[in-house]
This record gives sequence, structure tokens and C-alpha cells, in this order.
Amino acid sequence: MLSAGGGPGRNSGGAGKGNDMASVLRVGIIGANLQGSWGVGAHLPALAALDTVRAVAVATTREETARATADAFGIPHAFGDPHALIAHPDVDAVAVCVRVPAHRDLVLAAIAAGKHVYCEWPLARDTAEARDLLSAARAAGVVHMVGLQSRSAPVLAHARALIASGAIGTPRSAALTHSSDWISAVYPGTEYLQDRASGAHFLSIPGGHSVDALTWLLGGDFARLQAVVQTGLRDLTAMATGAPLTRTSADQVLVAGVLENGVVASVRLSGASSPGTGVWLEVSGDSGDLVIQGPPGARGIQMTDLTLYRTSATGELEPVEIPADAWRTPATLRNNPPMNVGAAWLHFADAVARGTPATPGFAEAVRLHELLDGIEAAARS
Repeated sequence: MLSAGGGPGRNSGGAGKGNDMASVLRVGIIGANLQGSWGVGAHLPALAALDTVRAVAVATTREETARATADAFGIPHAFGDPHALIAHPDVDAVAVCVRVPAHRDLVLAAIAAGKHVYCEWPLARDTAEARDLLSAARAAGVVHMVGLQSRSAPVLAHARALIASGAIGTPRSAALTHSSDWISAVYPGTEYLQDRASGAHFLSIPGGHSVDALTWLLGGDFARLQAVVQTGLRDLTAMATGAPLTRTSADQVLVAGVLENGVVASVRLSGASSPGTGVWLEVSGDSGDLVIQGPPGARGIQMTDLTLYRTSATGELEPVEIPADAWRTPATLRNNPPMNVGAAWLHFADAVARGTPATPGFAEAVRLHELLDGIEAAARS
């Protein structure tokens, strides 16, 4: 691969393969408006701090907004048409960071162009679409990954290693709770999150990230479960316009069951709290406990800075130091949301360089879509 020129803010001593320009993975970001987009809030700051991955192109719905982002981050190419970005020869991989209903067509276009693809979660509006994307990616032989970046969090990675090593004995139970104002108010630009048909809603986004984090941490999917998926507040007002809005998506989720490895597990999510108590994840083993905590107001386990605790001999919670090798990103990239996304990009770039699959890929995304379907089915029964 050839590298495009870099912009300001490059980190010459970060993680990756140093300054070997031939090894740089050149990325195009679709969905990078300066006004509150996830591409600008997470992906571009992450890529600016890394050596083995570089943003060389951005696309938004208008060329002038794309150019504003490109100028702000020192990116050479800006497009008002995402298909022009996909077709550009300087782009090796495409990141799809737009609203979920547009994922399918853009991912398929990138795959058809032979580009590697990083798609934000949810992968698609529903499981059928997700399966189509997995089949297309496999047939084309491109590297594909989905943005379930909790798996890249240093705290979760170290906690997973501790559990696997037997540090708390055999894990017996786990419980994750998360409360926030994620959808208690309809902020400008979030109106579509109230519509279940969009595929982007409380169960699929914070619910999907939370369930994925818990099952990845414990090393097993749900073997059986019961669930409550409920909409407590249906009649809303759009803050941008003052217009009435009816919510068809859930704002309360409760899942309880048994994982494939026998761990009794639960997830409780409240999206109608203000500001909410944040994230609390507790894993109990037969010789100890781990607690992972995120601060009040945290919007999700995947995008907040976490702290790990372990019970002492007297039952007190003691902070656990995260070892240096758990931090994949350079010292300049140690805060979220960019940190976890940056670590995911390092893994993705390494997979492309080695010609190996990236994890979590579209297969893991399909399994998570299927699990969310199972949660909704259990809630209806």
C-alpha cells in the first residue's frame, strides 16, 4: 500500500509500525460532519494519533461540510458523494459511520469495490440485512469488522484475562446495569432513534453493546434467557422543532439467563434516567469478585472510561491497576470515545496487513443481531 500525506497532529511515536509509510492503511470515513458526528467525535481523533492507520478521505452529504472536516483534520480528500470516496484509489478501507438505515448500501458498495470495511454497530437494520452483508464480505474476501469497541477497552480486556486465569475462581454470576438519559429527551438529530424500524434504538445500540461486552467478558453467549423490553415514555417532543413525536422503540430493557458456560447473567438498562448512575458490571466467582464501573452520565460501556475493582480479603473493593500491555493506543490516546475506537483500528490494520480476519467481524455482528431478536422474542412470550 502507498500512503497519502498526513495532516497536523500526527503522532510519530505511537503504536503500530513506526513510520514505515508503505505499511499505513489508508481509510475513508463516510459520515464525518463536524457537527456532532461519531466519525468526528471518535474515529478521526483516533486515527490522528496512530501510525499504522491514516484518514485520507471523508464524505458527508454535502461537499462543503466534508471539506470543513478535511481541513480541520488535515485530510487530503473530501466528498459530497460517498460512492466517490469508495471509488478513490487512495482509499484502502472504508469506515461506514452514518445512520443505520444507510449501512447496507454503503457496505455493499465498498465490498463491490474491493475495499476493506469497518462498519459501525448496529451492522444493519435487521438480521436479514446483516446476513447479506456477511455473505457479500466473505465472497469478496475483504477484511471486515463491526464497531463493537467494548472489546478493545483496556479495562475489559484485563478483566477478561483475570477471569480466564482463574483470579476469581470459577465465575458463577454476572450483572451489568446501565442507566442514562440516552433517550429520555429527543435532542436535535436523534429523532430517528425513537423509531424501532430504523434499526438504531435503545435495545440495538446501548443494549447491543452491553450484551456484547458482558458475553465477551465471560466467554459465552446466552444459552437461555428471559426478557422484558418496554417503552415507558411514548409521547415525546422533539427539542429541535417542538413537534410531538411517538416513540416506538424501548426505553427499558431487562435480560436474565444462563450463559453457555453456566454463568448466571443479567443486563438491566434504563434509558429514561437523568443523568443516570452510569455503568456497573459485577462478576462473582467462587473465590472473589470483580467490579467494573463507569461514571454517572456515561452513555454506554463502549464509549466511557472505566475503572476496575477487585474484592479484598475483607470484602472491600480495591482498585486494580491495568498493566501496560493492555493499553494498545499511544499515551496521547487514553480517553474515550476515541481510545477504544483507536485500539479497534490498530487491530483492523494489523488484520489487513497479515491477511487474517478481524474480530469482531460481521459474523459476530450477525450473532449479536440474532441474540437481540431472541431478547425481543422472549419479551413477547
